[in-house]
Amino acid sequence: MSSADNTKALRMAKLLELLNKRSPYGGITLSDMAEACQVTRRSILRYLDEIENSMGVPLLRPEKSNSGQGLYRLDVGYLPSISPEKALIILLSLLQQKGSALAGHTNEIKDALLGTLFKYKYAPRSLPVEQLQERIHLVEEQLADPARVGEIFAKLVQALRDCYRVKLWYYVSHSRQNTERVVEPYGLICKRHNWYLVAYCLTRKDLRVFRVDQINDIFPYTSDYYQYPTSFSLRDFMAHSWGVINDGDVCRVRLRFDPSVAHRVKNLIYHPSQAVEAEAPDGAVVISFEVCGIKELTTWIIQWGNMVEVLEPDWLREDICAFARRVLAVYE
Repeated sequence: MSSADNTKALRMAKLLELLNKRSPYGGITLSDMAEACQVTRRSILRYLDEIENSMGVPLLRPEKSNSGQGLYRLDVGYLPSISPEKALIILLSLLQQKGSALAGHTNEIKDALLGTLFKYKYAPRSLPVEQLQERIHLVEEQLADPARVGEIFAKLVQALRDCYRVKLWYYVSHSRQNTERVVEPYGLICKRHNWYLVAYCLTRKDLRVFRVDQINDIFPYTSDYYQYPTSFSLRDFMAHSWGVINDGDVCRVRLRFDPSVAHRVKNLIYHPSQAVEAEAPDGAVVISFEVCGIKELTTWIIQWGNMVEVLEPDWLREDICAFARRVLAVYE
């Protein structure tokens, strides 16, 4: 390739980069492109013709004027200026939603992103997506029917956005009963890829939390609007909750973790109130929390087995001991 061809290729690459960066802000003028590439406006127009005709990149091109102040931009397929490495990170984050309520939507986004990346930005060899997918294994719970849950989730998002009531057919796990109720959606919570609806229940006359995959069906009352309470803040409502349940009773919990897991516990923030109170010479660590939703916290404590000891409150310590005795009884 001659030096002239190299120069032309570099200028066209620079033009594409300029269009890529400026398209979300309305575009770039002919004069600005000419100045950036240090060529005439006539040369820029020839490069743009080649970008459209030879490379197949559609552009929105204004009527040519003497001032050259019309804005040029990408017609479709705009992507921010990202490296192949960052593009792969985006794709991997989408892969994490496999089997979740968002799976159907993220699959569409992933396919569109791949098509756009390969068409306008990178050669397939620079984004070895299929190869990477074979080398990455995600250990996550997956919904048995993500498509059905995804449809219900999408209807909830619309109701939350537009503030209209919805009727839910909801399965209550502890009573093993199917219930019907009309609710006013106040917010959505995500915990380990599981989505929960926070809503005002017109039946219970109180706030309730509904696990989305336990909603068997939904009917949107698209013309039955409600006034979203200005005094309600989802962030404040969930501030002290260990998980998704706010039972209103904030409690101080102190736990002693075994030296074998102390490093891991200190390196993760499990709750905003988490505080390291003491570190023993043997490596054990005492951590405290100020939380509500103790039932969910208890489940988490049990997962640590004999690597954790409840120091306070006494009633939680007794609850854990009682649970351990019940487990032992199963095996006796």
